[in-house]
Amino acid sequence: MREEARSRSRNRSGYHPGIVSGSKVGAEVGGKLHAETIIVGGGVIGCAIACELATRGHDVLLVERARIAGGTSCAAAGMLAADSEEFTHAVMAKLARQSRALLHEQKERISSLSGVEMGLQQHGFITPFRSYSEVSSYKNDRRSSTLSTEHIWWDRIAVQQEASWLNRDTYGAFYRPSESEVLPVNLTQAYVRSAQAMGARVMEGVQDVRLHTNVNGVQGIETSIGTMTSRNVIIATGLHGEELMRHVGLKSPVLPVKGEIAAVQFSPHHAGYRPDKTVYAEDIYIVPKANGEVWIGATSLPGRTDMKVSVQGIQKLLAAATNWVPGMKEAHFIRAWAGVRPSTPDGLPYVGACDSVPGLFAAFGHYRNGILLSAITASLMADLICGKTSEELGIQDLCPERLNIKEMLQ
Repeated sequence: MREEARSRSRNRSGYHPGIVSGSKVGAEVGGKLHAETIIVGGGVIGCAIACELATRGHDVLLVERARIAGGTSCAAAGMLAADSEEFTHAVMAKLARQSRALLHEQKERISSLSGVEMGLQQHGFITPFRSYSEVSSYKNDRRSSTLSTEHIWWDRIAVQQEASWLNRDTYGAFYRPSESEVLPVNLTQAYVRSAQAMGARVMEGVQDVRLHTNVNGVQGIETSIGTMTSRNVIIATGLHGEELMRHVGLKSPVLPVKGEIAAVQFSPHHAGYRPDKTVYAEDIYIVPKANGEVWIGATSLPGRTDMKVSVQGIQKLLAAATNWVPGMKEAHFIRAWAGVRPSTPDGLPYVGACDSVPGLFAAFGHYRNGILLSAITASLMADLICGKTSEELGIQDLCPERLNIKEMLQ
C-alpha cells in the first residue's frame, strides 16, 4: 500500500481545494470525517508534524485554509542558522542544533518518500566585520550559549583566500561550517508528500476552522465543509493560531512581523562574483540557493501584515548586499516577495499540550525560525501525542498556556 501511495504522491501535479488526498480514504464516524489526530495548518511546521506522525504509524489528517506552503513558509529564506542566530533562551539554542542535525539525518528518507529535492546545502555561514570594534561589540552582545558554538575566525588574509568575492575592506569574519540552508517550499512539499506516502490525508481550502470541544476536552474541528472528529488536534497555523486558541479561552498572542526578500542570479560570465557561502551579517543575509539563485533578505517591519514589496525595502537590501559583495551589482534581478512571520511577546514559540483542554496541542509562533525548527518540533509533538510530558522533553518553558498561567499568578 505504501509503495502505491508513494507512486501517487510523485505523480500528482498539484493539490485541489476541498479534496482529500493521500493513501487512505476518509474514515467516517457518524457521518463525519474522522482521524486520530487532526493538524490545522499546512505550513512547514504542520507538514513536518504530519510527516513524523505518519511515519510512526498514526492516523493523521492535515487541513489547510488555502494551499500547502502558501503562507509564511513560502516567504522564508530557508536558513538553518542554528549557530549564527542569537537565541536568548538556552532551550531554543539547544533545539535549533538538534533540529538542524535531525533534518540532515532525515534528508534521504524524506526525499526518497516524496520525490522532492529539498535543496539542502551545507557550505557554512560567514559573519563578516568591518573593524575590530565591530568584532568586540558582536562578542559582547552574544549570549554565552551562542559564544560557545562552533566557529572559525578568519582574519583579513583568510577572508580573501576563502571568500574572495567579499569586500576587500572586510576586517575579518567568523565562519561556521555546520550551518546549512534549504529551499523552503521544497522542504514543505517534501514533508507533506512523505506524510501522504506514509498514509496521512491532506485537505486544502478548508475555511472557517473552529475547535470543537466539550467537558471532556477537544473533540475535533468545525469547518466550512462540515465537522471533523478526532482524539487530538494540533494547532500549527502560525499567524492564525492565536484566534483558534481564543476559541477555548486561551491567550496565546502572535505578533506579525513583515519581511521582504529579493532574489538575483549571476550569469556564467560573472560566476566568479557569486557567493558560494551564506553571508550572515548584522544588516543583511545573502544566501546562495541550490536552484542557482541568490536570495537577499530581509527587512523587518513589526505590525505589518500586507504582502506588498516596497521600493525602499528592496533598495535597502540591495545596497547592503552590494556593500558586502561588490560583484552583486553584476547580478540580474529576478524577483522580490514578502511574508509575515509569527512572533510572540517573549520570543518563544508555543509548543506543547494544553493541559486545560485535553487533546489540544499547539505548535506555532516560531517567528523566523520555522524552517530551522521544523524537524525538532515535529519530533517533540509526536512524542507528546505518544504520551511523553513537556517536563520529560525539557520544553516546559514553551508551554502554550504559559501566558495564561502567568496572568493568573499576578
